[in-house]
Amino acid sequence: MAFKDQISSDLKQAMKNREDLKLQTLRMLSAALHNEEIAKGGELDDSATYAVIRREVKKRKEAAESFRSGGRAEQGDKEEAESKILEAYLPQMMNEAEVLKIVIEEVAANPGAQMGQIIGSVMKRTGGNADGGVVSKLVSQQLKG
Repeated sequence: MAFKDQISSDLKQAMKNREDLKLQTLRMLSAALHNEEIAKGGELDDSATYAVIRREVKKRKEAAESFRSGGRAEQGDKEEAESKILEAYLPQMMNEAEVLKIVIEEVAANPGAQMGQIIGSVMKRTGGNADGGVVSKLVSQQLKG
């Protein structure tokens, strides 16, 4: 509940400071969290909350790329700014060296395992605090070499 209180507090502060972009972004986040709670039928724990935020960040980054490739750089910049606001609510992501250590341990502990199985176990061990693309790349490198 403290996490939702923080978002609510930041939303009120953005309203007082007349920060339109932050206000719109936090309203969208509150709605996404509320919808997820309805879908799950109860309160979200921290990991589920972080999953919703990560999903929203991913949507914004994909939209920014699409807008820029479509010649709408201004809208792409807005989407990128929204993703930065949302990323502030996520825990610090693990760096590549930390992820590589876990990948090496998982590959050694699971000889003959498929790439998807290793990626799944690495993501579980990192608690979702590692970028999936980085994990995939490192697992692929370890399995090949």
